[in-house]
Formats: sequence, structure tokens, C-alpha cells
Amino acid sequence: MKDIYKELLMKFFAVVSAIFIVCPVFAGDPVVRARMDSASIWMGEQTRIHLELVQDKNKMISMPVLNDTLVTGVEILNVSKPDTVLLGNDRIQINRDILVTSFDSGFYYIPPFRYILNNDTFSTQTLSLKVVPVEVDTTQAAIDIKGVQEPPFVLFDYISDTLLTIIGIIILLALIVAGYLYYRKKKRPEEKTVSPEDLLPPHERALKALAVLKEDKLWQNGQEKEYYTRLTEILREYIDDRFHINAMEMTSSQILSVLRSNKETKAVDTQLKQILEMADFVKFAKMRPLPDDNEATMRDAITFVEETKVVEEQPSTNEEKKENGVQIDGDKTSISGSDKKDEL
Repeated sequence: MKDIYKELLMKFFAVVSAIFIVCPVFAGDPVVRARMDSASIWMGEQTRIHLELVQDKNKMISMPVLNDTLVTGVEILNVSKPDTVLLGNDRIQINRDILVTSFDSGFYYIPPFRYILNNDTFSTQTLSLKVVPVEVDTTQAAIDIKGVQEPPFVLFDYISDTLLTIIGIIILLALIVAGYLYYRKKKRPEEKTVSPEDLLPPHERALKALAVLKEDKLWQNGQEKEYYTRLTEILREYIDDRFHINAMEMTSSQILSVLRSNKETKAVDTQLKQILEMADFVKFAKMRPLPDDNEATMRDAITFVEETKVVEEQPSTNEEKKENGVQIDGDKTSISGSDKKDEL
């Protein structure tokens, strides 16, 4: 029973305390408070005093004037800027912190901090601070004061600001020049090396690539998709180089549509169509053609290249006769001097 009464009594005091604390907040007059983190410190140690002012939002109240010391022996190290907190009901709370210390032992009374509103003065409670002297072990032997030590060598301590500025400008200019050279080098087109195969006519390159593909025996090892992929790439490159058509970026139907309008490819249009359709079935429909179909596709590809290659013009009859020393001009025939000698 005693524990129950004790608990109820503690709750009662807590409610009463809350009422006394909250009620001033909603009152019209300002409420000022001061509290200290620690009322006892060592000599040279620091502690903080917290000032709180609760007032109406629209009132102007003069803050306490603070100097270098609160009282003789207690020094002010720092005063924070006012921090305003909204409380509601047009009431605000202004907080300030004062950092203090003392180097003289003793007991100090800190007078109230005064706030002025019109002709009324509102004061906080008085605070007290006990400064405890640092204990000194007198049984230890006295230690000599250390001599003057040389500071460590720092290079920048011996360089003037002007020299640092000049060095910075030089580094900046070097970075700008390096960036410009890098940009020019990157922008300059790379020189392409031409291999002997690139100098071959398009049909020779295509036939050579088809021969290599045939020697690799891909479809014989179950790699039909790779076989048809490489075969169509060879034909696309050949069409690109031979007819100047961007076949590498076209679909099969687009390639056939363009080549149908070309007289040179009409004769082998059916062969190319069968090759491309078979390749699409293998690559996209995962069809596995018969060995005869794979060999027929290779033959059709070689035939397409052979029948569409550029045919070199044969020298004319007159040019051949000139080379043999005979020139025909109308009904007259002339024989070069060397041939005349041979005839004689």
C-alpha cells in the first residue's frame, strides 16, 4: 500500500510541476530563466550558462548587456547568437548560451541577468559557481622548464605569396596547354592502316572470305547459326563495296528491294533471296537445314559474287595491233621498221 501511495504522490507532484512550468508560457508577461551545466569546475575548466526568455511574439525586450567578465574572477569566453523557438499562441522562446571559465579558485555568486520591457525589469535567479583548485603533488621533485624548441621546417613558410601566385599561374597555363594539345590530338582523325587485302577488288575479298568460311567447317560441327551469320556478313560487305549500298544496316527485304532495280543483279536475284531467307530462318527461327542446303547456300553465294563482279574491259583490236607493230588506218596498212626488217 505504501508503494501505491508513494507512486500516486509522485504523479501528483509531477502534474503540479508541469502546470507551474507550462502556465507561465501562456501568460502575457515575459518569463526568464538561467541555468548552468555545472556549478563546480576545476581551475581553467569551462562551463556553459543557458539563458531562456519566453515572451509574446510582438514584444521587443532588451537583452542583458554582457562584457568580458560576469564577475571578478569569472571570464566570458563566448556568447552564442540568440536562437528563437516558436511555442504557439503567439509566444516565442529565445535561447542564448554563455561559455565561461575561471583561473582563480573560490566560490562566486553570479548576479541575475536582467531583461527590460518598457519600464519593467525581469531578472533571472542568482547562480553560484565553485572553482576548485588543481591538486598539486608536492612529494614529486621539481621539473625544470623546457627550453625553447625550434619549429619544424615548413617549405611554404619560406615562400612569399607573390612567388606562390606566380607558380600557380605557371601551373594553370601548363594545364591549359596540355588540355589544348590533348583536345587537338583527340579531334585529329586517326590514320587508318591499309592492309594488302583492302587493296583487293570487292569480289576477290568476298571469295577469299567465303573460302575461309568453307574451310572452318562450322555447320559440320553443329554451328549453323554462326555459319549463316558469317556468310551473310560477307555478302553484305561485298554488296556495300560493290554497289555502294549500306547493306550492313539494312534488312534482307530492303537489300533485295534495292538490288531488284539493278540490272547487274537481276539474274542472280533468286539466289540471293534464297540465301538471305535461309539465313533468317536459321538465325531467328532456329531452323537446322540439311547438309545439302548448307552446301547449296555456299555455292549460291559464290555464284552471286562471280556473276556480279566488275568485269575488266578487254583492250580494243586497234590497241592490240599497235602493240604488235601494225596500225590500220582506213584501207592503208603500215608496218613498223622492225617488222619490215623481219619481212625482208
